[in-house]
Amino acid sequence: MTPMWLKTHASFIDSSHYIVDDQITFNPGSSYVILKVPLLAAGDLSDETPLTVEITVSNNVSIPQSTDADIRYGLSDGDNFIGFETVDQLNYYGWNPCYGIEAIPGASLTSFNKIGYRFPIGGKMSFPDQFVFTLKLDRPWGSCFIAHDGGLTKSAEYSKTLKLSQGLTLEVYKHETDEKVGIKYIKVTIRKTNDY
Repeated sequence: MTPMWLKTHASFIDSSHYIVDDQITFNPGSSYVILKVPLLAAGDLSDETPLTVEITVSNNVSIPQSTDADIRYGLSDGDNFIGFETVDQLNYYGWNPCYGIEAIPGASLTSFNKIGYRFPIGGKMSFPDQFVFTLKLDRPWGSCFIAHDGGLTKSAEYSKTLKLSQGLTLEVYKHETDEKVGIKYIKVTIRKTNDY
């Protein structure tokens, strides 16, 4: 999903943005929810379908090294949201670069729960140019993977379960409205699985 593809296919994209060939930037002052992309329509799958979704994102690495830029990526069935938050490098003194989150989606994420967010790395890791999130929706379980600077994998066990019969949407939120976010691309792979 390139910036221009997102502009054409997203069901919601916050108006406070600008696009160049290789990046979509959401400015400070935009809303909490900045992007929604439908992945599966209601009725396409049953709730029991064993599904794995892999989301690969590439962010502008210069923004989160100098300003507040905490981005939340995940999946929603309209009632529940599960995914991961990536924090800017300024937070690495006490937080994981990425950690599991679950909430109720909407104009912002409410009833918010952080999963395994405390793991100070002392700011020694630079901000990754790519994150890979894997979500196994039938368990429900997920992992966040960063390849650079020696690598880091963080897993999450979710208490919320998504109902696939209601449809599935990729949703992206900011932690605060005054943050700036630069996204270069998002790749989503969906596959039926029954491996345990």
